[in-house]
Amino acid sequence: MTESFSRLESDHVRVIANLSDKLKIPEHEVDEIYKREFDRLALQARIPTFLVVLAMRNTRSILRRRNLH
Repeated sequence: MTESFSRLESDHVRVIANLSDKLKIPEHEVDEIYKREFDRLALQARIPTFLVVLAMRNTRSILRRRNLH
């Protein structure tokens, strides 16, 4: 259990840093949206394998839309 949790945490950190770098948005802003999206998706997930990928995609879309306005 600890190994899975640690791996998931490192995935979150990597995704947040990557999005922050690519979109030129501070990590704390990306972190807030990413965590909200991950938690929202996790509530409905039957198979949690792709939650990180889905949360990353949703976060990127939200941040891109926000930066267009």
